[in-house]
Amino acid sequence: MFPKASIIPVALVALGGAGAASAADQGQWVTSFMAGSEFLENGSFNPHVTSDVADLGTVDPALAGMSGEAHIDQLQFRDAFRIGPSFSIETGYMAQSNLEPFARLSYSQLNGRNQEVGFLDSASLAAPVPIHANIGDMNTWALDLGTRYFLTDSGAARTYLAGYVGADRTDALHAHIHVAGMPESASEDILPQTTRFDAGVEGGVAWQVSDNADLSLSLGAQYLDARSEDTNAFASVGVPDVRFTDPRWSFPVNFGVNFKF
Repeated sequence: MFPKASIIPVALVALGGAGAASAADQGQWVTSFMAGSEFLENGSFNPHVTSDVADLGTVDPALAGMSGEAHIDQLQFRDAFRIGPSFSIETGYMAQSNLEPFARLSYSQLNGRNQEVGFLDSASLAAPVPIHANIGDMNTWALDLGTRYFLTDSGAARTYLAGYVGADRTDALHAHIHVAGMPESASEDILPQTTRFDAGVEGGVAWQVSDNADLSLSLGAQYLDARSEDTNAFASVGVPDVRFTDPRWSFPVNFGVNFKF
């Protein structure tokens, strides 16, 4: 999650014009509030899996004694999730006029989709029947430490580069699996809750709107030590093991307001 964002230049006028940043910033504390989204790489969420089902009665008691075949399609991250919101609060200290160490607490969400993920086929069925997964939201908290370097230490608009490392806690990911027209399963775990390493870089620009406030815009790339787990979440439709993998890279865009004191 990334700080320092700007809305539009008109906002500068609305807030009363811009003063000039200078070496006077040195020694000041900076508190930033940010909001934005994280764009995903389009990687593979799960592989294609096919499994023979000796008795479809495990899927629907009405099909007891019939055999068939279950297919789980390969899904991309963008098939499984929609882009959700992200929010951050950050505290920094201007150790020099162009150098700002900071600590950041962030929350982000990917919104799960209700997606057709495969089909169930059998000679006893008139046609293949779709398998659906109502995938839950992926909720993440992160605590990071980093440093921001301003390429200039004066002027109303200042560009910067930043890097950070930290820890990320992501909640367990759940899904409801069911075959169309057949009983729906209970919520199943796709990926467990975990805490892992994260790191990122970002670039941005901050516009000074008063002696004590900036507006800012940032774009970054964030790496996450992704989860990769075999799950039996699809056992209810006759597939014993499917491996799911988290997105490893995301590309956050954030807008923010920064207060100096």
